[in-house]
Amino acid sequence: MSDDVSVVASTLDRRIWLLAFGTFAIGTDVFVVAGILPNIASDLNISLEAAGQVVSAYALTYALGSPVLAAATARMRRDRLVFGALLGFAAANVLCALSSTYIALLAARVAVAVAAALYTPTAYALATAAAAPGRKGAALSAVALGLTSSFVAGVPLGVVVGQTFGWHATFWLVATLSIVAAGALAWGQPSPSQVEAEPQPSLLARLAPLGRRRVLLILGPGLLWSTASSIVYTYVASFLAHYGYGTVAIASLLSVFGLGALAGSQLGGRLADRFGPERPIATCLGIACLNQALLPWTMEAVPAAGASMFIWSFCAWATWAPQQSRLIAVEPEGKSVVIALSSSIVYLASALGATLGGLLLPVLLTTRLPFVGAVLYALAWLLFLVSCRLAHPPPVKGNHDPPPKKWTG
Repeated sequence: MSDDVSVVASTLDRRIWLLAFGTFAIGTDVFVVAGILPNIASDLNISLEAAGQVVSAYALTYALGSPVLAAATARMRRDRLVFGALLGFAAANVLCALSSTYIALLAARVAVAVAAALYTPTAYALATAAAAPGRKGAALSAVALGLTSSFVAGVPLGVVVGQTFGWHATFWLVATLSIVAAGALAWGQPSPSQVEAEPQPSLLARLAPLGRRRVLLILGPGLLWSTASSIVYTYVASFLAHYGYGTVAIASLLSVFGLGALAGSQLGGRLADRFGPERPIATCLGIACLNQALLPWTMEAVPAAGASMFIWSFCAWATWAPQQSRLIAVEPEGKSVVIALSSSIVYLASALGATLGGLLLPVLLTTRLPFVGAVLYALAWLLFLVSCRLAHPPPVKGNHDPPPKKWTG
């Protein structure tokens, strides 16, 4: 009997996996745009760098809107919020699919970002509420798995659909996934006791850590290394096409990229637990810098290209859990706030990477963007080492004065 109870206790509530289906749809939408960016540019008769601002519009809206939306919806029931957010996400993707002008697509992507910024943090909160005691970490990992698994299945499928039937079809695909996910959530409604709104920090409280140096020392390098990754990934379809890769090959390489993301997201936390957060981050940054610098040559052969794509995404995602560990260590009382800030920083970096890459494209070929990424990784690595040194200053040498003698009267 006790064995049966332990098995049941170790099994996650099915509703958590339904939430993961929602993050799968959102992840597909977020990451697939890079794979169809040349198609968007060609169809709308705009430059590739202008098309890149479609990514910037989404990422910047998410980064700036997430804390504001979280504070504004703090009193709402979370089950209703995730359901409504998914429906809004589907509707916004329909607008993307119907867009026939650049401005209309930009506006639609802003709407998509608002819905995603409402859904994702709320889904994490709802998952922890639905999880049994001692299984909250597993619940968070399950919801995150929906996001990373979209790299493996959703993004390659979206790229093939977009390049075969036109980029509008990709957004119809995402809208369909979102509607199915919303329907699944409606079917698996949790009990009211699990979803009542909890006290949430105000907007000022959410932004307060940005005024503390110890937090900025951790977020700063993260902003740089996330920008380094996104500056190339935003234009990855054009980058791969330069080396003669067709639709199927690009989709396959993006699937390998997704496998790296899955492996990195799952192993990053374990590496941090075993070696501490600093060592995995430093190692990943060093490897990522070298890998980016070699991309123009490794892309020449399929096996080397696959290995480089895997290493690229592995290093990017393996730093996530150690970065959160560092933030929680300096802000243990406000861990949910600093983790949310860290997510905003990643999306801000995505916007910066897309914008910076767009500004450089008229000067550099897409095949030269990895060199810029390598420089940013190197700067991130240096800033990270400085932040570690400031966080753990070495003992002052030569200060060996004997303890004061007790006064004996």
